[in-house]
Amino acid sequence: MKTANAILAASRTDPGLQRSVNEDRCHFDATRGILVVIDGVGGQAAGGKAADVALSMLRSRLERQTGTTAQRIREAITIANNEIFRLALTRPEWNGMACVLTVAIVENGIATIGHVGDTRLYKLRDNRIEKVTKDHSPVGEREDSGEISELQAMRHPRRNEVYRDVGSEPHDGTDSDFIDIEEIPFEPDAALLLCSDGLTDLVDSSTIADIARGCAGDPETVTRSLIDAANAAGGKDNVTVVYAEGDRFAATQSATRSLCGGQGVPAAGATTSPNRDRRSSIRMVACIVAGFAVGLATAWFVLPGLSEKPPASANLQVVRPAESIAAAIQRAQPGTEIVVEPGEYRERLILKEGVRLVSRVPRGATLRLPSSIADTDAGPAVIADGLTNAELVGFRIVGDAATPLSVGIGAASGGLSVMDVEITGATKAAIDFGPHSSATLFGSEIHDNPGAAVIIRALATPHFTSNVFTRNGMSEQASGSLVIEEGSTPDFQRNVFVGLGADISAPLNEVTRASFKQRNWFIPVHETVRPGPTTVPGRTGTP
Repeated sequence: MKTANAILAASRTDPGLQRSVNEDRCHFDATRGILVVIDGVGGQAAGGKAADVALSMLRSRLERQTGTTAQRIREAITIANNEIFRLALTRPEWNGMACVLTVAIVENGIATIGHVGDTRLYKLRDNRIEKVTKDHSPVGEREDSGEISELQAMRHPRRNEVYRDVGSEPHDGTDSDFIDIEEIPFEPDAALLLCSDGLTDLVDSSTIADIARGCAGDPETVTRSLIDAANAAGGKDNVTVVYAEGDRFAATQSATRSLCGGQGVPAAGATTSPNRDRRSSIRMVACIVAGFAVGLATAWFVLPGLSEKPPASANLQVVRPAESIAAAIQRAQPGTEIVVEPGEYRERLILKEGVRLVSRVPRGATLRLPSSIADTDAGPAVIADGLTNAELVGFRIVGDAATPLSVGIGAASGGLSVMDVEITGATKAAIDFGPHSSATLFGSEIHDNPGAAVIIRALATPHFTSNVFTRNGMSEQASGSLVIEEGSTPDFQRNVFVGLGADISAPLNEVTRASFKQRNWFIPVHETVRPGPTTVPGRTGTP
């Protein structure tokens, strides 16, 4: 009788940050040992429909345990292919629909893999990660052969082209140039990761391995943390992960959780295997480091090419400590990236549309207001007004007695993206999100600000993901740690609030408040953290 290995598994799919529709699909069945990732081919008609059909056909055949495992997989993919092709002929809007996919079945210590396209399967064991599948793409072939590096493949303009797919033409199950079938050992101390190119186009395999090992024993957190990493790198595509590990994998990994996200309510499309005894202790550690880890990951992922010496480019400016960041911004045209070398810069910055401002070393560039500005209400250190496409990445913004800081970042309106920043010492607010601001704060550390961590003005719709907020709003003049004006609709996901309870969400409406409590973490501390007054004229403060 065939029996599946004892595996812990989870799956998760996310549309990413730049796609309104998710054409990825995923599935796992830990009892039967079935793992599936499907990616509707981008740019083709009804890619999501093709992925739906493929998943339905795959499950129907794979769950019927007749024939060898390899035969089941080959037949399942062929059936899915021909059904997609048939349906594409029935409607003009479905013409050309297709998908790519990777399937694995784990039985009796063997993983049998079926693969078409550029979705991938990795195996992790003995502190190594091995890419098992071969990309059916021109760029993937060059990477697999060693002609180009993984990083070069990730950046290649043709990286998303594939020459094999499921559904664009009919196939027979015996076609030798259609489905790759492979068998590999799956030991109790091994793990498998299946994913779409929304992950591998943005996150390198070494980082994938670090995250999986760091979260070992908690597959749900592995999948969530990998998707967070892809979104931290820009989230350009749908991203999907299916992860399974043997029952001894976690015991062989280091206890370090430095790249592991924290707990949370599963997002839409997420499914998990039964609870594990180890999960609660792992998650407590993970919660505390979540924001720091994702901030660190953001810096590595968003700045893949900025190492010791930035590359020369007509759209690149480099600012060194003796130079002015503000002057570089003034010179910059839309599409320019300004890379700032480590050091201390005493100036106020007014960000510009279409310009990306990056600290080459994460938190290595420190920004302070000039000492000549003595008035603590003199305005923000960084100003973003009406911008729709601008980024601030990797800076420290600091205020102290010598160089007072009223507000760290003032986002008056528009969609500024702020990633991996650290703000401390602001007397009024670390960040002030003005009316109509739809700015995003990701992977940042907001701590030890006498004023509020954030002020969210009426009609603002900012987004907060994977940040850590600690010891803010401590002064007697502060309106609270988190100040939310009536009429604003902020979105908080996977943030860590140290020393604060979920009741800080009281100013939100009932639906938003429930989401806030479910999708964030609240870590108690022994020291008293001043919550601030209940109300402030013209706004609602923390209770």
